[in-house]
Amino acid sequence: MNLKEAFQAQNKIEKLFDFVSGYLDDGKNLVSITEKHLRSKAAEGQPDEKINIVIDNKFPPDKVIDFLLMLIDEREKLAKAIHAAKSSMQFDLDSAVDVNKKRHLAVDTLRELRQFKSSSLLEKNAGVGYVFNKEGNQTTYRYDIERVKTIDYDRNRVRDLIDKLQVQADKVSNEIDFALISTTVKYKLPFDMNAGNLEVIEDYVTNS
Repeated sequence: MNLKEAFQAQNKIEKLFDFVSGYLDDGKNLVSITEKHLRSKAAEGQPDEKINIVIDNKFPPDKVIDFLLMLIDEREKLAKAIHAAKSSMQFDLDSAVDVNKKRHLAVDTLRELRQFKSSSLLEKNAGVGYVFNKEGNQTTYRYDIERVKTIDYDRNRVRDLIDKLQVQADKVSNEIDFALISTTVKYKLPFDMNAGNLEVIEDYVTNS
């Protein structure tokens, strides 16, 4: 399989592990239930009866535990195979992915800056001043305040940076995509990637 498929297999194992852990946490999956209908004690001549309660989608707990342990082993095998595949590449895939995420985030931030504009707002009678009148008494007066906001950065430089970062991010994304499909991972998933959780467990229980 290639790296892209390996990461999909990794996610499949993780989801199965969570599902199986939840299955084993549910007490009803761990016991057999038998009802004893004690009719003879209530009505003379009536026969007692034992009824086994069938629980849907119940598997032998020991088998499910074995499957859980198998998933751990497979997760380890896959992790080692992915590590080996990454080590064979000509660049550090994890670092490339992480840094490229930062580029995309930076582009988003710069696009916000590109939209930001200088502005002015006239607030009527917002200011209060004090003067003395002809009689020498202190009086107040009100006046308008114009609030001007001017951007403190070069918008043209921001536009250029957006173009530069986007080109670089697209180039690295293409390199990552190519690496994901062209890098071989020496691993085979022991069950169908597209099968449902219950289907995978049932197949394991039946054939193990």
